[in-house]
Amino acid sequence: MAHFYTAEKLPKFLPEIETPSQAIKHKKAWPSVTTVLSCVKDSFLDSIYVPQKLVEYARSDHLSDLDWRELKDMTYGFRKHPWTGEDIPSSEFGTAVHKRIEEMLIGENTEEATPWDDWSLPFVKWVKNEEIELMATEYVVGHPRLKIAGSIDFVGKKDGKIFLADYKTRKTKGSGIFYPKDCKQLIVESWMLATLLKLDYIPDCLSVCICTETAEHYHQWWSEEAKKHYLDCAKQLAKLYWKERMCKQPIK
Repeated sequence: MAHFYTAEKLPKFLPEIETPSQAIKHKKAWPSVTTVLSCVKDSFLDSIYVPQKLVEYARSDHLSDLDWRELKDMTYGFRKHPWTGEDIPSSEFGTAVHKRIEEMLIGENTEEATPWDDWSLPFVKWVKNEEIELMATEYVVGHPRLKIAGSIDFVGKKDGKIFLADYKTRKTKGSGIFYPKDCKQLIVESWMLATLLKLDYIPDCLSVCICTETAEHYHQWWSEEAKKHYLDCAKQLAKLYWKERMCKQPIK
């Protein structure tokens, strides 16, 4: 499902807008970074695996009452709830960990333990041990030329330099799993933040892979070569998305 933000210096999420056509009617809406990056499809995941799973779930008697959004969410797999042991959608697991990290970083709702503490504490401890200054969490940034917006998980400062971090909860096998899309998302948001703050540098980008089974954290700082390459990719995809989805197409 596509996501959109208001078209302004400090964009706001528009939960009521879910399609490009609705965004066009709104007239002042920008697609999210993740929506724009979804222009690039995976030949197996998007064309084979997800359709197969949707059909499988739709034909299942005990899932017949769920709508297509819930079924599609399930296609990304399940994770065990840390306390109850029940299977929950992987997206629900990831959202809960994201929220708990934010709460811990800002010192909110930390009096009692939650099921997500083991998965959240390593990053919070790392921030403290590295003497990193917390600048913002879930910070939304956009750009009028690219006409896109995105939410940054973490903005921090170390040794006088700003950097961005993004968390991904994934099932790993003893090492972190990182994808080009991770860098594309981070670097275009970093570039937009640098423009907004009028920095003379583009902040570094850190991907944090959190293993859903072991709660181990793996860090990857993206290289200058990767950042340069994927920033260009993200910019091109923004242009493509607007050309293909946000502009009126000629019939003849």
